[in-house]
Amino acid sequence: PDFRQRRAIAWWLRWRAMAMSEIGSVIAGAVGKQIVGMLGDYAASEVTLQWRYREEVLEMEETMKDLEAVLSDADDKSRRGGDGGRVFQRWLTKFKRAAYDVEDVLDELDANDLINKSQSKVSLWFSRNNQLLQRITMPHKMKKVMMKIDQVEKEGRRRLNLVPQQARGEGSRNNEIPAVHYGDGVKTGMVGRGIEKDKIISLLLTTEETNQQDISIIPVVGLGGIGKTTLAESVLADKRVSVFDVAIWVNVSKQFDLHKIGGAILKRMMNSTINLDNSDLQLHLKKELATRRYLIVLDDLWEEDGNNLERLKEMLQHGRKGSSIIVTTRSRSVVQQLRTGFLANQRKICPVPESDIIDLGVLEPGDCWELIKQRAFGSDDDHSGLEEIGKQIAGKCGGLPLVANALGQVMSELRTVGAWEDIRDTKVDLGLREAHQEEALERLMVSYYYMKIEFKMCFTYLAAFPKGFVMHINHIIQQWNALGYISSRHDGQRCINYLLGMSFLRIPGSASVSPSPLHFGVPPKLVMHDLVHDLASIIAADELVDLDATKSTSWNRARYCRHAQLTNFKNDPEIFKYIPGKLRSLHFRDLGGLQLPKKAFSRSKFIRVLDLSGHSAKGQPAPSGVVLPSSINQLKLIRYIDAAGLPIKSLPKNFHVLQNMETLILSNSMLETFPDSICRLSKLCYLDLSGSSSLNKMPASLGDLT
Repeated sequence: PDFRQRRAIAWWLRWRAMAMSEIGSVIAGAVGKQIVGMLGDYAASEVTLQWRYREEVLEMEETMKDLEAVLSDADDKSRRGGDGGRVFQRWLTKFKRAAYDVEDVLDELDANDLINKSQSKVSLWFSRNNQLLQRITMPHKMKKVMMKIDQVEKEGRRRLNLVPQQARGEGSRNNEIPAVHYGDGVKTGMVGRGIEKDKIISLLLTTEETNQQDISIIPVVGLGGIGKTTLAESVLADKRVSVFDVAIWVNVSKQFDLHKIGGAILKRMMNSTINLDNSDLQLHLKKELATRRYLIVLDDLWEEDGNNLERLKEMLQHGRKGSSIIVTTRSRSVVQQLRTGFLANQRKICPVPESDIIDLGVLEPGDCWELIKQRAFGSDDDHSGLEEIGKQIAGKCGGLPLVANALGQVMSELRTVGAWEDIRDTKVDLGLREAHQEEALERLMVSYYYMKIEFKMCFTYLAAFPKGFVMHINHIIQQWNALGYISSRHDGQRCINYLLGMSFLRIPGSASVSPSPLHFGVPPKLVMHDLVHDLASIIAADELVDLDATKSTSWNRARYCRHAQLTNFKNDPEIFKYIPGKLRSLHFRDLGGLQLPKKAFSRSKFIRVLDLSGHSAKGQPAPSGVVLPSSINQLKLIRYIDAAGLPIKSLPKNFHVLQNMETLILSNSMLETFPDSICRLSKLCYLDLSGSSSLNKMPASLGDLT
């Protein structure tokens, strides 16, 4: 029986991996659009003339346009479900991979040209960028990708009988996405939660004398996407809670890290970033909390271990009587565990009575329609012709505000009866086992299908970051640009506003709690809703790999993966043999400031984004000096490097060969000198050396960079 059970589990896991890979085909249209635009630019460029590839590029452009025309047909047929739908999903995946290979060859061609222009003929002759060698290898690579594209085109036309279809219209609304304003007075867009909000505020304002416990914990429990965070934000935005001395928001998420939680609270109270070990952190928290009546929101708490939750309560027990903690969670078990332990039994810090717990249910269809209308229509718009269909769509939201907001945003761009009927009738089958999660994700997937195509790749790339990760918006836009998803910062800001409009991204904590000035257009930092992260991870399943350096079972080479995050690196070079060769972005988490091997990147020549800043994720002290691996000079497509806080004293020799470099972040480093050759990076447009106090000399020609 054990053998049969293991075999059944193994079969299900293989099927699950295959299904996730096929779901990842939904991004094929976005990839195709990007590559067709790229081929058009290359066909007209000087590079193709010099290398005598213009005819080949023009031929590829025509074939890709033919393929792009039938993608809608393949996409529609791929949603049939069953074996019939999977045939088209597999074809879309093949198309996507072939398109990526085309982009890699074209980018390599462009990089070779840049390097040839920036170096002397003698230097080139004795380097891996030898022009004679390139003239032998590049035609072979070009021929290989042309054959792949031709094979995909023939299969689609002859075997699958795909036919051109007109792209979906954008409806009647102006396509420009309005800027969003953030700061004091921001509207949460909350609907149908007035009773729950008033109940929480009433509990918070209970006088100190009538409180049964010194510090109250108010749990807000409900499904993912049901509006727990929005409810907590609306409470903190209410003027009635200004009686508290300080209000603090902490994103907890699945990875429970006590040091991170304490550090976030201290940072808000002291208005500064400090690196402390656990003992110092406890002392500082006790000192800062002891004289204040605080209100802390612990958003998205998953931890169910009673000992860890007791340590959390110990850390927060020092506030004045009348202090309160709002906890948002999906799990009743979390609430039950918070009731246990010494501090809860002594009534020092304890959840409110069972009858006062905020248990959020689903919204009524009418409330979902109100949310959709807020997103889809302006105040003076006539929606009488669409109202009946809109209400039917609202009835399919499952009572989840997150789904209603997401659908409302895409419906605002597709305001025709036909488009809304398509949205109403679209069915998605993800094959998930957890019923609640399956229904929510399948409803969200509908909004992804109808998302603006130019923003789809930007969105799915965010799955490369861990759940609950606070993203610096400048860095995200720079990475999107480095990966070719956008062509300007303005495009990045438009995408951010669009994803905020869908509630796929949000500001960490409540903007109205922070005393910071207004941010017009785009806030400085953002986080992704956990359920939305699940959606992005499903879509990017065949493009993303998590490599845990302590678990060799996660090292199986994922041949077609384009993005990776590497965790728990412990100075074992073996793991770098398993980094996929077609990788485009590599993010280190918990690097610990350890020295990377010289050949760390020798197998990954297509990397565009390299993030080494994860060494300080847990605030651990860095070693006295680290050297960037010499193999970094082989990354001739690299456009973005973030080595913030890495204790490097110098850059590798010949660093200037990285001619595609656009963004170089070396803040808080131990750099002592900056080489003159850095000024030969002709595409460099963002250089961050802030906090690098050891730097005593800058190149005189740095000002020549434009």
